[in-house]
Amino acid sequence: MHDGRLKPFVPAILWAVIIFCVSSIPNLSTPSFGFKMTDKMAHFGEFFVLGLLVSYSLSKRNLSLARVFWISSCISGLYGIVDELHQFFIPGRQADGFDMLADVLGAASASGVYVLKLRKRIS
Repeated sequence: MHDGRLKPFVPAILWAVIIFCVSSIPNLSTPSFGFKMTDKMAHFGEFFVLGLLVSYSLSKRNLSLARVFWISSCISGLYGIVDELHQFFIPGRQADGFDMLADVLGAASASGVYVLKLRKRIS
């Protein structure tokens, strides 16, 4: 029986799959968007998006805002760490502790922004 409880998680799952696919590309360089973008900015941004999507998904459950923040930060941040470890096995890529940090900070920042926005809307 399908009751739609997983539907809010579909965007986060799809974004996680995109992250995995991109991180599986050998010898990938940082994209150029008309300004100097560092590798760490790209990591922060991609995991900021994941953090927002996971926070949104969790906010559709009956969870406190604190739980939404912590669970989203942990899930998204842990995925960033695992993704970096995955890159260790890709030719021309490497696992970088500072990339892991950028991933975790992006995820936690997004979770915090999302929860603060929800809190403001509720009050």
